[in-house]
Amino acid sequence: MRDRLLRGFVGLLGMLPFSWVGGLGATAGRLLYRRQGREVCNARVNLSLCFPDLPEEDRDALVRVNLMHTGRSLAQMLKMWAGPRRDWAEAVDENGFFGVAGDLIDRGHGLIIAMPHMGNWELIAYLATKVTRATALYRPPRQAFMDDVMRQGRERSGLLPVPTDRQGLKALHAALQAGEMVGILPDQVPKTAGASGVLAPFFGHPALTMTLVSRLARRHQTPTLFTCAIYDQDTGRHRIHYFEGDPAVADKSPEVAAAALNRDVERCVREFPEHYQWAYRRFEIPDSEQPSPYSKAKS
Repeated sequence: MRDRLLRGFVGLLGMLPFSWVGGLGATAGRLLYRRQGREVCNARVNLSLCFPDLPEEDRDALVRVNLMHTGRSLAQMLKMWAGPRRDWAEAVDENGFFGVAGDLIDRGHGLIIAMPHMGNWELIAYLATKVTRATALYRPPRQAFMDDVMRQGRERSGLLPVPTDRQGLKALHAALQAGEMVGILPDQVPKTAGASGVLAPFFGHPALTMTLVSRLARRHQTPTLFTCAIYDQDTGRHRIHYFEGDPAVADKSPEVAAAALNRDVERCVREFPEHYQWAYRRFEIPDSEQPSPYSKAKS
């Protein structure tokens, strides 16, 4: 029953105008704040760690605005997956992205688009397909039908989605070897520490950080372009913001590379703190003997 209801809801979002869907998502975020559930608790923990000098009332106001932006982004991403095929570029101010990404691709080593958990990264992935063939890594959702919706929606836009398994990693290497583009969420928490993740500082606190971006960049001598699509309240459109990543992201030391990666993510977050997904448990360290900072948050 739950899956059928979710399927129907996603189908409805696919039929509505993009701006309406954004409004509904923002309303859902406002309701989540009023509910004071797990998302609010996680966001408060994260903000207290990352912005300890910010007055508590200001952090709480940031939580409210952040959940509204997050709701808007997630709802509009669902719309992009479930709705009819269209040119999403008209919903975006690309802000020179095409030229910069094209120049980096012309170096001949492919390009890694690093998209932190902020704004609408589906719009970035869509724009990437207008530059060259693009492959995107994703973690399959728990609901099987949502996996189908996500994959089919991305494939319809010209993107090649690959899961976080051995075949998916091979596809990323093959894409960069061919001089193409790959998209990765660089602040995705790895499932375990070790080859896939190391501890590195993020806002001055240890965070389990993926090594995949650095391994790809080092092996293929590939530049990274940190990119986010931020909603502009005045225009009702998203604007693309980007910068080339620190070369140390490709350092041979996993710890040095991870620290550089986190510094670049932190740079994005500090510029647009209200758009980062603070409800995400970024400081959760799997299998750690240390108590989780979210242990007092609602489960």
